[in-house]
Amino acid sequence: MSFATYFEWEVKAGAEEAFVAAWEAATRHLLGHGSNGSALFRTGDGHFAALARWPSRASRDSAFNAAAFPAEAAPMAEAIERTVHRIDLEGERDLWT
Repeated sequence: MSFATYFEWEVKAGAEEAFVAAWEAATRHLLGHGSNGSALFRTGDGHFAALARWPSRASRDSAFNAAAFPAEAAPMAEAIERTVHRIDLEGERDLWT
């Protein structure tokens, strides 16, 4: 079955564009390390949220422990004021496609 992680971040004022560009760089990097992709959203209160999909928890953990992230992804951490949520989700039913 599938695995996903839900993230929600409060991003520093003025750092939104840098955050989005860095999130995209990190996501593209992880696509080359087994990720099934991710989508970025805005919540009603202005936070950024992402749902990252993986074949399994083990594949996610392996990708994060593998190669270093590209320099273009570094501004993501700098732009985050706080992580509101990080929730790992085990797939129950998958009707994405």
